[in-house]
Formats: sequence, structure tokens, C-alpha cells
Amino acid sequence: MKFKGLRTHPRWQFDGGNVTFLDVPFREKDQAKSLGARWDAVARKWYVPADLNDQLDSFAKWLPNTEIEIASPVGGLSGVGGNQVTASESVTQNGSLNFDHALEDSANTSSLADDKKVKGIQLSSLLRKVQQALRQGIPGATWVVAEIANLNSRRGHIYLELTETNAQGQPIANCRAMIWQSQANALLKRFETGTGSALAIGQKVLLLTEVSFHEQYGFSMVIQDIDSSYTLGELEQNLNNLRKQLAKEGLYTLNKGFELPADFFRIAVIAPPKAAGLGDFRADADLLHKAGLCEFKYFYSAFQGESVEKEMAVAFEAMHAIHHAKPFDALVIIRGGGAKLDLNMLNLYSVSKLLCEAKLPVLTGIGHERDTTILDEISHSRFDTPSKVVAYIRNAIVQQAQTAQTNWKKIEHQSRLSVKYLEQALTQFNQSITLNSQNGLNRWKQAIEPLQYEIQRLSDGRIQAESRKMDTLKQGIEAQVKQRVSLKKQMLEQLESQVKTNAKRALSTQQEQMTQWIALILSSGPKTQLNRGFNIAKDSETHKPVTSAKQALTVGSVELQFADGAVSAQIEQNKGLISE
Repeated sequence: MKFKGLRTHPRWQFDGGNVTFLDVPFREKDQAKSLGARWDAVARKWYVPADLNDQLDSFAKWLPNTEIEIASPVGGLSGVGGNQVTASESVTQNGSLNFDHALEDSANTSSLADDKKVKGIQLSSLLRKVQQALRQGIPGATWVVAEIANLNSRRGHIYLELTETNAQGQPIANCRAMIWQSQANALLKRFETGTGSALAIGQKVLLLTEVSFHEQYGFSMVIQDIDSSYTLGELEQNLNNLRKQLAKEGLYTLNKGFELPADFFRIAVIAPPKAAGLGDFRADADLLHKAGLCEFKYFYSAFQGESVEKEMAVAFEAMHAIHHAKPFDALVIIRGGGAKLDLNMLNLYSVSKLLCEAKLPVLTGIGHERDTTILDEISHSRFDTPSKVVAYIRNAIVQQAQTAQTNWKKIEHQSRLSVKYLEQALTQFNQSITLNSQNGLNRWKQAIEPLQYEIQRLSDGRIQAESRKMDTLKQGIEAQVKQRVSLKKQMLEQLESQVKTNAKRALSTQQEQMTQWIALILSSGPKTQLNRGFNIAKDSETHKPVTSAKQALTVGSVELQFADGAVSAQIEQNKGLISE
């Protein structure tokens, strides 16, 4: 048995299941879309998602025209997937089968009586009703604002977890979403072209989504489009809020108050350790450092990721510690290259405050010619790339050297002119002084000659008068000296006579005293002492005097010398001890 109007359909195998393509006229696209059909940008056709394959009857009017055989009511109905259904099938007015009725009858043919007795409906039936209610309540696609909490790719499909948080950062809504493979490449490429960065976790996005509910997989949303301008607008809003906060705290223009030096000798540099821009910067910086023109000190920090705030704070702290001991002329912050959205990691209040409160002028070369960060705005000077920063420093050094050279030439030229002018002036002064000196000397000679004659005359008269006075004084002095010399001679003669008399008396006295000493000495000899009753103890062998009891004990035998002769004596040891 054949029915016209019941159509088979071409299918395409996706990771989520089979999808059925439809022939939808343009004027009917909104109707198909409201029923759950989706647009494939690659195939440029509307299709039925895999989770709606059991409701193809809703899309029967757009299925390709192909007849299929359907068994008799007794044998059952041959469905789209080859499943047999019972004879309770029905055909709609437009010629298509009522698949909902057919499938329900095929599932419950053997238990129609039991269904009347059992309270409630099947879970799948309830969930299908939920699905239909969602499609009727939210027909078509809807723009949704959410933040990407998770993102992964599997077999070309993109699976996302969307979230919404409150002001305290607590999640208040979560939902699964996906981008089918047929649209993934085009959507991601368009988003990356618009924002300059790939779709990533943490971004706030505006999505065109279709609500989907499946009996097994639950609620999800299928993403049809992404508005890249919204993501950029959200970032710009955050940037404006940051500007206002810095301006309110008086920090926004703080660094611009520094004056750049006319010449650079020491530069501090903060950059990512492996940034391409750092290599471009060092290509010229190392030459300046090697030539001894400028010293560069490097501090490293991440410029994207969760560690930006911490590493930036450490880099600024280290830089200020060295700056306090040995000041830098300027601080350079460079990055070089990178995606547009990656710049958002530098638009942080903590990092901005570090730059505003820096104790020296800051030059930035983040590496984007059209896109700027808050660091570019609040720094003293902003450059497009790291190479332009070091080029400015190099040009300043060269310009200063050229200016110094030009000034030196000017000074040298002016000095030579001044020397020539001074030489001419000195020559004129010398001639003038010589002429004036000669004229003055002649005038003074003429004026001095009468004075010289008068002085000579007065001097001669004064000399003669003084000579006479000297002669008179000389005669008086000679008379006084002769008189005093005569008196002194008389006194000397008297003293000489007195000295002679005293000397004779003293000599006589000393002679008498010496005679008495000699007699005393002679009367004090050994013989005299022996005559007085003393004796001398001598060693019996050596005949040397024994002068102490200790020595007598060691000798043992002694000879005692008396005035009238000598006798020998033996010293007994136990009786010879004498205390000292």
C-alpha cells in the first residue's frame, strides 16, 4: 500500500545524531524556525536537529518528495526508521502521517486497557510536552548575554557552559550550549576577526541561541551567531569605569607630571620573559648598553593570565628598591604582539595604580598601533611597539650627542673669535699702556728732578748735623766706658786676690782630710783585724777565704788564720747548720 505525501528524507551524520535537511521556501522560514528547524550556513539549508527526529511529521511539508511503502493495518506501518507501528495510523489533511499518534499507538497497542487503569503518563511523554511548550513559548532564536565558564571541542563541535553571576560574583544561572560543526568554523572565525582574539573562557558574550530540550540530554541552547561588538563594548565599559576611578583618586594624570630627562643613562624595563617584542627591544638596547651609552635593567612579569597582578607587583617592588639606591631615568613597559582581547588582562586597577604611583616617568610599548590599554593612557608617553620605544631612547641619546657636538663647535668657534678679539684688544691695551707709561714717566721725571735736588740738599744738611751729634755721643760713650772699665779692673783684681786666698785654704783643708783617710784605710787591713782578735777561715786545699757557713759545710775542712798563727779545723755536718 502506498501513500503520496509521506516522504523520506536525506540525512547527514553528526556527532549529536542524524539531521534531516528540508526544502523550506524563504517566505516560510519563520514558520520552520518556530518549529525548531535550524539553518546550516555551510550547506545553506534548513535542517531538523537530531533531537527532533521523532517529530518529523511537524516538518512533513518541507521534506523532499519521495514515496515510501506502508504496510497494511494488519501488518503494521513501516516508519521512517524502519520500525513497525500498529494500524492506528492517521493521515493529516495535507497527506502526511500523524507520526505522534502512530508512534504513541505503536508503543501502547498492547496496553490500552492498562493505561486507563494506571494513573499518570510516561516520562518521555511529559518531557515531549515540555519540549513542545518551550518551542511554543520561545519560538525562534533569542539573543542571550552570558559569560563563558567552560569551553571544549569534540569532533568539530564546540560545547560551552554558560553562566551568569551577581554583583558579588556568585553564579545565579548556568546552562549548556553548543555550536554544531557545520557552523563552528564560520562563527569562530568571524568572532576572532571582529575581536582580534579567539573565543575563550571568562569572556562575556552576546549569543543568538535557540532553546533545545531533549528527553535524554535535557535543556541546552544551540548557538546560531555571536555578536563580537558586544564583547568589545563590555571591555570598553570596564575600561571607562577604570578611568573614572583613577581620575577620582587623582591618579590618572599623576605620571604625566614627571619631566622626561634630556638624556638617558639608566633605564628599567618590565616585560614578559619570552615576549617577541622584548627581543626587538633588546636588539638596539644591547648595542647602547655595550657602547656604554645607556644601562638597561630588566624585570620580568606575566602580561596575561591569573598571575599578572602578583608578578607585576613583584616587578615594581624590585624596580623601586634598585631605583631608591641608584635612580633610573625612566621605566619602560613593553609586551609586543598578541590578541586584542589579551590586552584586557592589563586593564586592572591594581596594575594601573602601580604605574600611576611609580616614582619615575613611564614609557609604554604594549605592541598595538590601534588598540590601547589603560597603561598606555596613564603612562607618561605611549608608543605603538617596543621597537619604537627603544628607537625614541636611541634618538634622544643621539640627538643629545648631536646637540652637544653642535654646541661644542659653537663654543669652539665663539672661543676662537673671542680669543682673537681679546688678542687685538690686549695688543691695543699694551700699546696704549706703553705709550701712557712713557709719557707718565717723562712727566714724573720732570716733576721729580726739583724734588730730588731739594731732597739731596736737605739730606746732606741733615747728615752733617747728625754726624756732629754722633761724634759728641761717641766721645761721651768712650769716656763712660773707660771709667767703667777702670772700676771693673779694680773689682777683678780684688776678686782674684780673694779667690787665690780661698783656694789655698781649701787645698790645705783637703790635704789634711786625705791624710786622715789614708791612716784610717791603713788601720783597717787584715793584719790589723787579726791583731784585734778576729780570724780568717780558708779552704784547707785551695787556701781561698770561706765567707759563709753554707760554704764551710761544703768544704768540710778549713784553716783558721789568727794573728799569731794558723790552725786546722773539721766542720761537723750536724752541728754546722746555721740559719740564714
